[in-house]
Amino acid sequence: MKFPITRETLQAFDYAKEQEELKEEEVQKAFIQTIDIICKEVRRNMQSNSKEKKYVWRNLHLIREIYIPGFIQPKTDEYLPRFIEKLKETFIGCDIIMDPLKTYIIIDWS
Repeated sequence: MKFPITRETLQAFDYAKEQEELKEEEVQKAFIQTIDIICKEVRRNMQSNSKEKKYVWRNLHLIREIYIPGFIQPKTDEYLPRFIEKLKETFIGCDIIMDPLKTYIIIDWS
């Protein structure tokens, strides 16, 4: 629920829709925080990454286990495709490759 809010919005309130919106907000926050961490790691390791022209991020389990307060969230691959798309928006023109076991990604700019 976003404030300020109108009478009409309050009258049309849908709890299920509100819960989905809250869940989506938390997922987007998790994506942003994780991509920020990846960007910092790429920047910090650029000297060694520049030779191979790729970066390997081995914490993909963090996306599979996104914790959303108030929601039971089993380990799932539900968010992986969306996360990969967000990475492609950040690392424009790079290949984003996920291993078959879905444990790591490679950002390849060769």
